[in-house]
Amino acid sequence: MTFSVRIHNTFDNDHPVKGTASVTMDGMFAVHGVKIMHSKKKGLFIAMPYDAYKDKDGKNARRDIFHPINAEARKVMEEAVIAAYTEKVNAKAEAAAEVNA
Repeated sequence: MTFSVRIHNTFDNDHPVKGTASVTMDGMFAVHGVKIMHSKKKGLFIAMPYDAYKDKDGKNARRDIFHPINAEARKVMEEAVIAAYTEKVNAKAEAAAEVNA
């Protein structure tokens, strides 16, 4: 499976969300709203778009709208998204360095 990734936003702040992306799979399916996250334990990882709702006990819950079926699929998708994110962040840094030079 091939992934085409478009990074929409990157955030340089202390918040765990570092960016947002859309992913197209094999040129046939697209998923929007993928978040690039960062934590001290995991480093960079992706979070799938989700639907928030109240469960039967009235507690807040969430359910992924889209998700890979197994760990291998998640790993391949995550690597593609993080590579695109890293490329975008590096390009922004290079552009800023050129402006400041």
